[in-house]
Amino acid sequence: MSLRSRITILVASAVALAFVVAALLAWTMIRSVMMTQLDDTLLGRVPDAGEIQSVSEELPSGAMARDRMLRFNSLTQDDQVAVQFIGPDGSIDRQLAPRSLSLETPEVQDLPAPTSEEPRLDTVAIDGVSYRVLTTAVGGTGSLMRLFQPLTALEQTLSAVAWALTGIALVGVTVAAGLGWLVARTAVRPVQRLVAASEAVTATGNLSRRVPVRAGARDELARLSTSFNSMLSALESSRTQQRELLENASHELRTPLTVLRNDFGLLARLERTETGNGGDREQLIQDLDSQVTALADEVDQIVTLARGDTTAEPPVSVPLRELLEQAAKRVRRLNPQVTVHVDAPLDQAVVFPNALERAVTNLARNAVQVSPDGATVTIALKVTPETCSIEVCDEGPGLADLEIPLLFQRFFRGTGSRERHGSGLGLAIVEQAAQLHGGRVVTGNRPGGGARFTFSWPTAHLRSSTLRSPLASS
Repeated sequence: MSLRSRITILVASAVALAFVVAALLAWTMIRSVMMTQLDDTLLGRVPDAGEIQSVSEELPSGAMARDRMLRFNSLTQDDQVAVQFIGPDGSIDRQLAPRSLSLETPEVQDLPAPTSEEPRLDTVAIDGVSYRVLTTAVGGTGSLMRLFQPLTALEQTLSAVAWALTGIALVGVTVAAGLGWLVARTAVRPVQRLVAASEAVTATGNLSRRVPVRAGARDELARLSTSFNSMLSALESSRTQQRELLENASHELRTPLTVLRNDFGLLARLERTETGNGGDREQLIQDLDSQVTALADEVDQIVTLARGDTTAEPPVSVPLRELLEQAAKRVRRLNPQVTVHVDAPLDQAVVFPNALERAVTNLARNAVQVSPDGATVTIALKVTPETCSIEVCDEGPGLADLEIPLLFQRFFRGTGSRERHGSGLGLAIVEQAAQLHGGRVVTGNRPGGGARFTFSWPTAHLRSSTLRSPLASS
């Protein structure tokens, strides 16, 4: 069953229930009012009980003349049909009733007498017809008078009212069902647009599809449509980035693979001809080792960037100086002629240690590669109650002003780094690590020459997840 059908049924059911309850209440109130009016009319005959008895005694037994009956009815009420007088001993003294009505039935004989001087009202069925019976004392003789009022007219009126209320209820339910269908159609239309968009994306894979949202709408369906569009935008952006990463990665990997294939082919030819000397072989082996190392590094950086550094690594509290020393140790062997100096206090902070060490290593590697022999690369740590920052400074040629905004783009390589091996992914990984820590990376040129990269993050971002340092136990 569709959502529209369910909403229509729910609306129609709710309105039908409301109409049924209202009709029952209305019928009950009408019946109560009519019965009250009838009872008041009967009770209004109580003061005339003695006169009614006198008039009935004037009539001979069995004499139901029309004119005398009309006179009698004028003392009771217009449609009064029967009266019965009961003596002090409980026997029937006299009764006047149509020939078709028998007042000597068990139902009538079992009617209770008033327990006080107040009259009594009862309802009794005689031959399938309901009567309202007034029982009251007559004078002080101990006799009782019973007036029998038929309820046929009242029941017919109530039946007509019941049918009228039923018809009104049916019309109301029909109208409610139609209105419920219109309301459901209007309410479900945004959901149908969402379903159509999701089905179109599933069928075609086109993430550019969007759900139209009415301007200024702030209801739940509008918010759902906006969230759905945002999700599609994020997926489209992610797919675009993945495609660009794949295209750029295939281009970057093609070069070392081509070099490896050529070197292996040349090495194979040298082995077959045995004309090459040992120096040629040694040079080829060194080239192969260099290319394999570069290829492994390239693949590692591509995988790191592609997964977004979303590993199972938890944030832990680590001594930052030890982490920086480990990063410096990794890059010192790139050029022993460049000094890598770590200036850091013995502070601890909550970080993602692997991501942070990788980012500092990338910054330090770039600094060592651009620095001349005899230069110094400084890795400095500054800690405040609010932030932590790591500065990596070199004594190289510095950065071109036009290239600074492009440094953190994937596969971008500045003019000063194109002669060196590299894929252009290192700084993109640094920026990714900064975002993971809730911080940022700022870069610029030093006044005295060289470049400065500052990696900073708020200390409160991960402070609640402080755990025991894994470096302290290693």
